[in-house]
Amino acid sequence: MAEIEFVEHTVTAHVPELANPSNRIEVPLSIRIDPLTGRTSRIVTGTKLSPTERPDLTGLTAKPSFCPFCADRIESATGTFPPEITDEGRIRRGSAVIVPNVMAYSEYSSVGLYDTERHFVDLPDLTPELVSDLLGAFVEYTRGVHRIRPMWSSINANYLPPSGSSLVHPHAQSAHDDVGTTFQRVLAERSEAWGGGRSYWEELVEMEEGGPRWLGSRGRVAFLTPFAPVGFHEVWAVVRGCRAIDELSAADCENLGTGMAQVFGAYHDLNLTSFNWALYGAGPSPSERYSLLLRIVSRSNAEPMYRSDVTYFEKLHDEAMTDLAPEDLAATLRPRFA
Repeated sequence: MAEIEFVEHTVTAHVPELANPSNRIEVPLSIRIDPLTGRTSRIVTGTKLSPTERPDLTGLTAKPSFCPFCADRIESATGTFPPEITDEGRIRRGSAVIVPNVMAYSEYSSVGLYDTERHFVDLPDLTPELVSDLLGAFVEYTRGVHRIRPMWSSINANYLPPSGSSLVHPHAQSAHDDVGTTFQRVLAERSEAWGGGRSYWEELVEMEEGGPRWLGSRGRVAFLTPFAPVGFHEVWAVVRGCRAIDELSAADCENLGTGMAQVFGAYHDLNLTSFNWALYGAGPSPSERYSLLLRIVSRSNAEPMYRSDVTYFEKLHDEAMTDLAPEDLAATLRPRFA
C-alpha cells in the first residue's frame, strides 16, 4: 500500500561569493519530488528574486477609450450564450458577469469579469465577495455546458500582462472539451492510480494539517503550500470530496473565494502585482479518488524591462525553480487564515 513520501535531495553547490568572487562558498540547494506526479522542483537560496518594492501601475491600468469588459461596453461588445447553456444570455452573480470567449481555446469557453463597473481591481480589492460571485457564476456556466454532455472543465485566470493576459480588466476564463489539458489528465490518472487505501488528496490533507505548509481550512476547502511548487509563492486549495467543478456548492465557492482573497491580499503585501490561478476538473467521468484542486502562483511584476519568472528550467525542462521555501511562504500567509 502506497504512502505519501516527501522526498527531498539536498545538494551543496560551490559558487563564488558575490562580494568577494575570489572566495568560493557552499550554498545549499533543495530538489524536491512531488509525491503524486514525480515532478521535481528546485528551491534556491541566497539572492532573492522577489521585488523589494511595488511598481506604479497607474499608466498600465488607466481606463482606455475602449474596453469590452467595462459596463458601458459589455452589452454591445460581447455575445450571449445559447439557451441550451443558459436562459440568462449572460450569467450574472453580484458584480460578476460571464460572457462567451471570442478566443477558441476549447470547444466551449467563457470569460468571467469580477466587476464590470471598475476597469481595474487591484489585489486588495479582489474581496471574498467578488471572487466568490465569480466562481459561482462559472459553476453555473459549467453546469450548463455539462447538460450538453460531461467533459473536461477548468477555470483559469491571468492577471496583468506578465501572466499572459492581453487585457488589463481583471477576468478569468473557463475551458471545456473532450480532451482536457496535459496536467488535468496527469492529475486524474495519478489520482486514480494512487495505491493508498484512501484517496491521495484525503491522505495529503491529513498529513499536512497543522504542519509547516498548512494554512487552514474553511468548510471542506483545505489551504496549504505545496511541498514541490511549480511557481513562485504557490498556494493550493483542495476541495475534499468534490470531484468536479459543477459539484461545487455555494458554500464551497464562498470558502474558496475567501481563501483566494487572502492570498491576493498577501501578494500585495509582498509587493507582487501579477498572478495565475487554475481550478482543475477531473474529466467526464471523475473518480471518487479525485478531489478538486486550485493552484495560485505569482508572476513577474509589470514594469518596464521586467524579468520573466519563466526560464529554460520551466519552459524546456518542465522543472520549477523558486527562491522561497513553501514552509516560509506558509508562515507568511498563515496569520491571514487564522
